[in-house]
Amino acid sequence: MPVEQLGIRQLDNRDMAWLLDDKYGMFIHWGLYAGPGRGEWLMHNEGIPTDRYRLLATDRESNDYFAADRYDPAAWAKLAKDSGMRWMCLTARHHDGYCLFDSPHPNGFSSMRTHGRDFVEDYVKACRAAGLKVGLYYSPLSWRYPGYYDVTGDDCNSNPFGYEADASHKDNARLMKEENYANVRRLVSRYGKIDHVFWDGGWLGQQGTDADAAYFHEPGRYLAPNNAWPIDPQYIERDAEGRPLGMMGVVRAHQPKAMVNPRYGWIGDYRDEEGGHEVFGPIRSKDVYQKCMTTAGAWGYDRGALAEGRVIKPHEIVEMLVNCVVRDMVLLLNVGPDRHGVIPPEVADTLLAAGRWIESMKESIYGTRGGPWQPEDRRVGYCYRGDRVCVHLMKEFRGDAFALPFDQGFKPIRANDLSTGQELSINKGEGKYTVEGMSEGSMPNRVAVVLYDREILPRY
Repeated sequence: MPVEQLGIRQLDNRDMAWLLDDKYGMFIHWGLYAGPGRGEWLMHNEGIPTDRYRLLATDRESNDYFAADRYDPAAWAKLAKDSGMRWMCLTARHHDGYCLFDSPHPNGFSSMRTHGRDFVEDYVKACRAAGLKVGLYYSPLSWRYPGYYDVTGDDCNSNPFGYEADASHKDNARLMKEENYANVRRLVSRYGKIDHVFWDGGWLGQQGTDADAAYFHEPGRYLAPNNAWPIDPQYIERDAEGRPLGMMGVVRAHQPKAMVNPRYGWIGDYRDEEGGHEVFGPIRSKDVYQKCMTTAGAWGYDRGALAEGRVIKPHEIVEMLVNCVVRDMVLLLNVGPDRHGVIPPEVADTLLAAGRWIESMKESIYGTRGGPWQPEDRRVGYCYRGDRVCVHLMKEFRGDAFALPFDQGFKPIRANDLSTGQELSINKGEGKYTVEGMSEGSMPNRVAVVLYDREILPRY
């Protein structure tokens, strides 16, 4: 569906300024898959039928039971805050279709029905109590529905569950879509202000793109009158003129300032760069980009990764965050709590260690914008606020001196090593300024703050 037919404007950069200011958030993948501890794609990767997968939520005698008996979102929020993070984003529902909230749809598979608890409600309260902004992840796909792989009922995509084409699958897909409308309406209307929404899994049958599936999901402002997968009127929300709202119409009706990514077929407010690969290249000047990556193997709890010591190191967190900061990006770093609700201690320790560096260098992180010059991969990058430029010397930079580009519009008048507070010497040469006297520092990344003679105007 062409973007211009979707009818919902993107938020402007002023609406998203808080994200660029806050820079660093905690992603949390937690659900039934935490029981076996083999990652969030467990149901799909092992082709587990729905009735057997359900036992993770009901078989209390199993060592794989999703107990949630030590679930303490206040502890998560404290860890996030102590680690330098300023917002959180919880998987309210992943691709297995299990909701951590009270799903209002008859087909909803939810924590309220299995545990008598609305985990999202407790999480939102904990975020707010800690002064953190609130994010929710929601997946519109559900492996519980055969129709997800066969929305027309006559062309079933390859899948690990043995589903084959069946005419009944078209209405089954319609029910999946209907559950999504009921669930998302609940999420955006029940918990107060939501700041950040992360869609994931808009593509159909795990084929094509999210945008390719817009004809089915109807992610824009309004529902089409003749769509082949109509929603029961009881789950439709309407505007003041009685027009039926599409998915983003529902979101904007309740959360007009919530920023949303494009993984539901709508254009989105911000972009994702997913995975642990290093961030390279220029400042992301056109759109707001969020780097999202995980800390220990899979996104969901991963026993194997923890046993093998495959946990991110503090300096790797710092490097990734700095690479984002100097490119005007933000970092959303994931943790996978265990079946009890506990973030693994080895993950918590590495977050806190990185957080200590971030706290000491916070002037060069929060409230800054990337630039005014382009970064040099692995060597040097810049961010600024007001009349100060922070120079990040990265892991491949050597020596105690660095050059500043010569700019006719403004000039440096003082420089300090941020870790020691020591004043640095500035020497003007041919086409550049040279700053000397940087210390070695406790991390591969070092930072100098350079005061200029005038304010550098931000783009946003």
